[in-house]
Amino acid sequence: MDFPFVKEAISSLFQKSSCDMYPVKPSEAAPNYRGRIVFHPDKCINCMMCERVCSGNAITHTSEQTPEGERITRTFYLGSCTFCATCMDFCGHGAIEFTRDYHMIATKEEDLMVSGTFLKKPPVKKPKPAAPAAPKAEAKPAVAAGTVIKPRDDGKPVQVPSKCVYCTICAKKCPAGALTVDRAAKTWTLDEDSCVGCGTCAEACPKKAILMPGDEPVTVEAAAPAAPKAEAKPAPAAAPATIGREDGKPVQDPDKCVYCTICAKKCPAGALEVDRAAKTWKLDEDSCVACGTCESVCPKKAIVCGVQDAPAAPAPKAEEKPAAPAAAPVEAPKADEKPAEPLKPRDDGRPLQDPSKCVYCTICAKKCPVGALEVDRAAKTWKLDEDLCIGCGTCAASCPKQAILY
Repeated sequence: MDFPFVKEAISSLFQKSSCDMYPVKPSEAAPNYRGRIVFHPDKCINCMMCERVCSGNAITHTSEQTPEGERITRTFYLGSCTFCATCMDFCGHGAIEFTRDYHMIATKEEDLMVSGTFLKKPPVKKPKPAAPAAPKAEAKPAVAAGTVIKPRDDGKPVQVPSKCVYCTICAKKCPAGALTVDRAAKTWTLDEDSCVGCGTCAEACPKKAILMPGDEPVTVEAAAPAAPKAEAKPAPAAAPATIGREDGKPVQDPDKCVYCTICAKKCPAGALEVDRAAKTWKLDEDSCVACGTCESVCPKKAIVCGVQDAPAAPAPKAEEKPAAPAAAPVEAPKADEKPAEPLKPRDDGRPLQDPSKCVYCTICAKKCPVGALEVDRAAKTWKLDEDLCIGCGTCAASCPKQAILY
């Protein structure tokens, strides 16, 4: 019997193998292969940018307060990671690294966790130099008129002093704690090493006083002369009426205000106090920084910041002409098939649901500042608490389907 394969098998014993001897000799991955993640906690500044951009929600963190500072543990779950490397691209300090290690087969979930712990110490405030109060203003003159302020090329923010009201919102929103704002001294300081150039401060600034790459340069204009006080120069009777204060601080319109407390909750300086029961609205003159946040969040437009032209008085309605007598054209051909009348808003200023448009997404209930709405997606029910509702209109403004009449 002839066995031709025996000769071939014997000859192959003395020849080099045509394939890699894996796992005896591990093979290397392709040059641009993105494999197991390596996290360097000593480089992390906890800017949270990696968690924001992760499409698979594979990055989480836990924090613990200790006497030394905040102990933060950041974890990467390789089971949910898509290895897109977006987190590494957004990390400006090189704390995230993708290796060429493709050995990620595991029987336990813990083996697919990559984590690291670091300590975030509280910032050390530098003591202010003792200086006489009088010459302090002369030590740092204001930016001269005509100066052009341009965005930086390295992606970090630039302040426009002529627009800034030092409300501290940018410092509170900065994820890296790179901004220090002193309202009393009117100073705005950027920590170059901590700043990651994310642009959060510019987005949060109510006065648009921070420039980022791509913004147009700002030319500092000459300061307008101070206007005389109202007592010294009363406005002529023929001049158009204005509302608001010249110092930019808010003025309330009691006829429009529903005392929903949204302005007080959003005020960064805590300068507003609203009592819903007593229908009172109080402004702390010393705390107010005239940032305009209260005006922007008021759902009833009952707050004015700065001097504005008073709205024109509504023209008196012309007397309606008597309608033509309803004759034959008005009558429907079939009384029993008369179409249903369209829904109309309520006269008491409270919202009304349109069931034909509502998808019961619960957004209106989540946005209601007083919790007057209850929406059940499973049962397709929409309930309004008449006693709690203040008629602010937030639910109607937030409804994506325009299913709430107001």
